[in-house]
Amino acid sequence: MQLITQQQINRFVAGKTIAIVGASRKEKSFSADVAKHLQELNYKLWYVNPNYETDELENSKVQSIKSLPKEVKHLLVLTPAMETESVVKQALDNGIDNIWIQQNSETTAAIELALVNKVNLIHHQCIFMFTKPTGIHKFHRTIKRVFGSLPK
Repeated sequence: MQLITQQQINRFVAGKTIAIVGASRKEKSFSADVAKHLQELNYKLWYVNPNYETDELENSKVQSIKSLPKEVKHLLVLTPAMETESVVKQALDNGIDNIWIQQNSETTAAIELALVNKVNLIHHQCIFMFTKPTGIHKFHRTIKRVFGSLPK
């Protein structure tokens, strides 16, 4: 498995505009928690969900990656694992070169596809731990640091 470096993570989180694929409409969902956290850190977010209705397509919501503005170059993947390879392919087709596949969304095929195309790829990591973590995420980061399993 590819080792993720702190430099790769820094490169991803330095991008202040991020598209979240797998954005849920549910207010009490992991993707909603991620979005709220990133908004509090002043990230400009785009939400990608093919199930958005036409009347929902405002306020940075789109139905597909190809509908994102061309300046969006950072993609956070929160989809079910079975959808991730297709999402990575769409991202590559649209020139997105920074992809974070949230832990539990990754597949070997999606990772290999991103690596072959030489994007800045983060996988098997939780974005909360690298964006000013609070609460349980801060605790998890501390545990990983104590046991030496944080990226270096």
